[in-house]
Amino acid sequence: MASGNGTTDCRVDQPGYNRAMSSPRGLGTVVVLLLLAGTLWGVTHRDPWDPDETRYLQVSREMLETGNPMFLTFNGEAYTHKPPLFFWILAPSMALLGPTALAGAIPSILGWLLLGYATSRLARAADLPVQAMEWGSVLVMTALLPALLTGFCRMDLLFAAWCTLALERLVRLAGHDDRRDHLLLWVWIGLGVLTKGPLILAFLFLPPLLQGRRGLTLLGRAFRGPGPLLGLAMVAAWLVPAGLTGGREWVETVVIHQSAGRTVASFAHREPWWYHLAVVPLTLLPWSILVLPGMVAVSAQPHALSRGGRLLPTHFLVGILFLSLLSGKTLLYPLPLFPAACLVAVWWMLRNPDGGVQRAAIAGAALVLLLVAAGLALAVAPRPDVRLGTASTTVLAASLGLPALVGLWLAFRRLTGHAAGALAVAVPLFVVLGLTQLIGPANRLLSLAPIGEAYNRIDPPQNGDGLVWSHLNPGYIFHTGRHFRLLTEPSALKAALEAGRGIVIGVKDARRLRDATGLTWEVSARLPYRHTEILVITAPPLAGP
Repeated sequence: MASGNGTTDCRVDQPGYNRAMSSPRGLGTVVVLLLLAGTLWGVTHRDPWDPDETRYLQVSREMLETGNPMFLTFNGEAYTHKPPLFFWILAPSMALLGPTALAGAIPSILGWLLLGYATSRLARAADLPVQAMEWGSVLVMTALLPALLTGFCRMDLLFAAWCTLALERLVRLAGHDDRRDHLLLWVWIGLGVLTKGPLILAFLFLPPLLQGRRGLTLLGRAFRGPGPLLGLAMVAAWLVPAGLTGGREWVETVVIHQSAGRTVASFAHREPWWYHLAVVPLTLLPWSILVLPGMVAVSAQPHALSRGGRLLPTHFLVGILFLSLLSGKTLLYPLPLFPAACLVAVWWMLRNPDGGVQRAAIAGAALVLLLVAAGLALAVAPRPDVRLGTASTTVLAASLGLPALVGLWLAFRRLTGHAAGALAVAVPLFVVLGLTQLIGPANRLLSLAPIGEAYNRIDPPQNGDGLVWSHLNPGYIFHTGRHFRLLTEPSALKAALEAGRGIVIGVKDARRLRDATGLTWEVSARLPYRHTEILVITAPPLAGP
């Protein structure tokens, strides 16, 4: 069957097609309800965790307090690390639900749902069949990383959704030059830049450069017209008023240091060049097992996809290469590439769902989940005080292992679609059951709420800003509801102790400081955090006569 741009697409029904890979509409509903239930339970039973969640929540809290949505602050000082759109969405959630983990998760839940919708739109734009639209959404929403992120206060799912919606319009522009697609492309780009910066531009416009003359024609359609000015105006609507408040130094920090500077000389997240090659297959589980043969099939038969559809594998591969060349890397950066990867995997499955290679890939994905389940059953906790019992490790292992066993059995029965459906349930089930077992230990490792409560009890808020030695964790500010002042000189610490103030300090810093200066103090609170302890110290009691 010919597509709208004269190429052959994959809409031709094949033997066993409808039986093997029928519509997963009911499965998608089950997945959404299951994962939402687990996410909502988890965020209502835990504290916001350091460092990112408490930092983002505190920025939104200060936005509400100052009433200025343009100039972001953290601890009363300019916050330049992220653009404002995520905080504009988070602030109303906080105003309604309070400074809680649930409020922080609302933007991620919205981003996860929007990402699934955007993936189905992308499949349609690429002339893939209806089943690909529905299966693509299921795959991207049940991959390990997107499913886990739904319960966290992060901007990555929203950013991935904007990137996918922009890619959908770029794919449409590859088939025809349409003014509406052109303008919407730049609306999504503007929203992406306002969420996480200009990285979206590289994801979208580097891949066409490898497509020769057709790619250059596509770039011409993207940049010819009022769209770039519209995207620039959206960003300028924030950047100009914020720059007027923050001044030249603020503008240089945001535009140069936080954007271009991170690309060539990252000041955080330094990893080796092969980092994403090792991490992406894990974060894309269980579907990474299907992506590799899909990419191989596309490279062997590139014209099996429509002209716009050929952007999908190029988008993923060029994106991975680009991210590998960056100096800073985290497991979250490739997330916007997941929809294209999942659609390539679905396209490959739909071409011959009864094929031996396809069934072997599904069986391989099931076996990988079984190995992960076995690892969970034998996992050793990082600290004795958070070690899980046998019952908890069994629940964690079963949440992945049982769906994997069902999927493996169905794959051998030649029921490819049903096997994929069983695997699609595995990660949401892990989130639902796993969170019930992990929330308590994780809270003990990652929450600074006990420190905040102890500090306010020892050093009441009416004393003014809190005091911390050497290193300021965002949770100190968030959980006490007050700003903190950083002490870096022993003389300042001595003066604060003599004034009757409480000071937060890490146990290792306390030992080094005592050995170097001979200062003495009383430990008024000692609480575990990660792999160390946090102390609240006060002046020693006066000696008796």
